[in-house]
Amino acid sequence: MRLEPDLHGNLRISCEHILMSTALGLVLISGLARHLPRRLLYALAESAAALALPFFERRRLRIRNNLQRIRPDDSARQLNRAASEVFAETARYYADLAILPTITPRQVLERHLHVSGLDHLLDAHRSGRGVVLTTAHISNPEVAVKALAALDIPAVALVEQLKDPRHLDAVNAARAAVGVEFLTATQTGVASALRTLRSGGVVCILWDRDRQGGGACVPFFGRQARFPAGAIDLAIRADAEVLPLYAVRRPGPDRLQFDVTFMPPLELLLKGNRALDTRTNIAGLARLFEPIIAEHAHLWRVAESPWAPCRDTPWDDPHPREHPAEARP
Repeated sequence: MRLEPDLHGNLRISCEHILMSTALGLVLISGLARHLPRRLLYALAESAAALALPFFERRRLRIRNNLQRIRPDDSARQLNRAASEVFAETARYYADLAILPTITPRQVLERHLHVSGLDHLLDAHRSGRGVVLTTAHISNPEVAVKALAALDIPAVALVEQLKDPRHLDAVNAARAAVGVEFLTATQTGVASALRTLRSGGVVCILWDRDRQGGGACVPFFGRQARFPAGAIDLAIRADAEVLPLYAVRRPGPDRLQFDVTFMPPLELLLKGNRALDTRTNIAGLARLFEPIIAEHAHLWRVAESPWAPCRDTPWDDPHPREHPAEARP
């Protein structure tokens, strides 16, 4: 792995090497997961994250800046501690990827998830309209995806494209054992997701990181931030329900314990202008998740700034919610 000096002469690791080392690390952890006790594997992952911090200073600062936007009243010490915890949680996520294939979906659901609001998912699925199950990068939302396989709910997950195919291949190889098909968000993948929705199935998608560009700028913690249109666009095109959820890792010695919360379906506001409708409902999704991300900011695994791509302009909601009759039933 090559260290490169930044503008200030400090050593840093290039993005290419981060992706390569992540892919190799995931392969290594997957091998260790077959032989090491689970607690030891998580302890090693957390130690590796702590040791890596000095080499990822730019990334740590971006995460810290995000946290400062979300928690402006936190002290410098609190922000630094939270940024370190985001690194640790990311390491735990990769440990999860290595461990989950060794556990059946039924075991995950019964032994590792503490679920609330499951009726929201079951009712939405029974409606036959198709369900867009959307969440943020808090802890590991893929544990909820694995639970779908235990419930015999037909589902696919639509995931972002990654620049480095080695990273994507390594991650998707681990995900493939979850019991749900993972599709890359290409034209082919989106078409397959739409077919799943129109046949009454479930599509799982994250809404809070716009790596591919082309998203919408909406209010988020007092400033304009850009988020991808995927979840809302799929729902509008397929006339599907949008069901938000989030998964939070429980504190304690057993790192593979999660609180999973399914929320009521999002009421989409539709006026017939697809671009405007998409932006308005992305804003609604961001507004819904704001307090959740604020509470669990130390577990929000987003290193990029969602605010950077947007000009900080005033926001006028074109579809005010003072008129509930205009919301889609």
